[in-house]
Amino acid sequence: MKALYISSLLITKLFGTFCFSWGQAGYNRAKLDEYYQNQDYEQALAYLQSIVPADTNEYLFDLGYVTYMNGHAKEARAIFTTLYHKDSSSCAPQIYLALLFEQNRIYDSALFYYQNLTRLLPKNYKYWQAGARQWARLNYTDSAVAYAQKSYQLNPASGSVVYDLATYLKIQKRKAEAEQLVDVFLKQDTTYDPVIGQKVAFCFTAKRYPEAIRWGKLYQRREADFPTPYVNLLYSYLNVNDPDGAISLYKWMELKNMIAESIAYGAALAYAAKKNYKTSDSLLSVCLKLNIQEPAVTYLRAKGANATSMKNYKQAATYYDTAYYMFHDPVDLYLAGNIFDKYLRDTAKATIYYRKFQFACTTPKSPDEVSISQYIKEFLSTRKR
Repeated sequence: MKALYISSLLITKLFGTFCFSWGQAGYNRAKLDEYYQNQDYEQALAYLQSIVPADTNEYLFDLGYVTYMNGHAKEARAIFTTLYHKDSSSCAPQIYLALLFEQNRIYDSALFYYQNLTRLLPKNYKYWQAGARQWARLNYTDSAVAYAQKSYQLNPASGSVVYDLATYLKIQKRKAEAEQLVDVFLKQDTTYDPVIGQKVAFCFTAKRYPEAIRWGKLYQRREADFPTPYVNLLYSYLNVNDPDGAISLYKWMELKNMIAESIAYGAALAYAAKKNYKTSDSLLSVCLKLNIQEPAVTYLRAKGANATSMKNYKQAATYYDTAYYMFHDPVDLYLAGNIFDKYLRDTAKATIYYRKFQFACTTPKSPDEVSISQYIKEFLSTRKR
C-alpha cells in the first residue's frame, strides 16, 4: 500500500521491514497520500479529524502517525497504545511506542517494545541493537552485551553495532575483547569514523603512541567530527617528543573551529617544548578562560554564535546540534533550526528541528521555552502548503 509506505518512511529507514497485515482504509487515501508526500502533516491531521473515525487499524495508525508528526507526543502514544492492544502482533505501532518512550527517556518502557520487536522480527539486527541501548541506559551492562552480541551476529559489518558492543565490553573491563572486535572490523572497513576513533583510544590508553598516531592520522584525513580522538592524537605526538606534530594538529583543528580546553593545553605544552613560551602562555590563558566558564553547554553555544557572526551558518547549526546531543536542552534544537530558518532559508530543515523541539519540550517551563514554543507554533502554522 503506497500510503502506508510513505507514512512510515522515516521508521522504515531506521528499522527496516514492517509487519503490516491490515485491510484497506475506508477514507480518501489519495488525499492523505498527497499530504504525506508534501509533508503537510497539519492538513493531514485536520483531514483525519474531520471525517467519521474508523475503528480500523490502518486509520488508527495514520492518526497516530500524523499526531506524532505534529508534535503531540502524548496523544500519539495513546493512539499507538490502543493500536498495540488491538493487534499486538503488528510491528509498526510498537516501533513508534519504542521511539516515543526512548525520546522521553522512559527506557524501561522503550525496552519492553524493543523486546517485543526482537521476538516479532528476530533477524532484524537493529531491534537487538536498540534493545541493547536501553539495557545500557538502565545500567544492565550484561544484558546490553548479550543483545549487542546478537545484533553483531546478525550484522557484523555494521560499524555502529561494532562501536556499541565494544563500548559495552569496555564498561565490563573486557578491553582486549573490545579491541579485538574493533580490529576485525577495521580489517574489512576503515570508513566508519567512530570505530576508528575507538582504535585510537585503545592505542593511546595502552601507551602504543606510534600506533595511535597512525590511526589518528587516518581519522584526521577523514575529517571526522568527534573531538576526543584528536585529543588522543595530539597527546600521542607529545609522548613521542614530536611537538611539531602536536602544533600542526592544533592549527588544523583551529581552522576547523574544533579547539577545546584539552587541545589548547596540549598545544601550550608543545610550544613550551619548543621554548616558545609567549605563545604557550597565550594558549594557557585560553585554557583558563575555558575552564572558568559556567556550564559546558555555554562553550558550544558561544561557538555557534561565533560561527553565525562569521556567516559560517552550517557550522553554527552543527554546534547547536552537538550541544543538544550532549546536554539535551531543547533550546539548542531551536537555535539550530533558527539558523536554517533565518540565515539558510531552508524551511524543510528548520521544520525538522522545530518539530524536534516540540517533541522534546512538550510542556514549556522557562520564559525562553514559552516564547520559543509560541514562535515555532506560528512558524509551522504559516508554512506554505
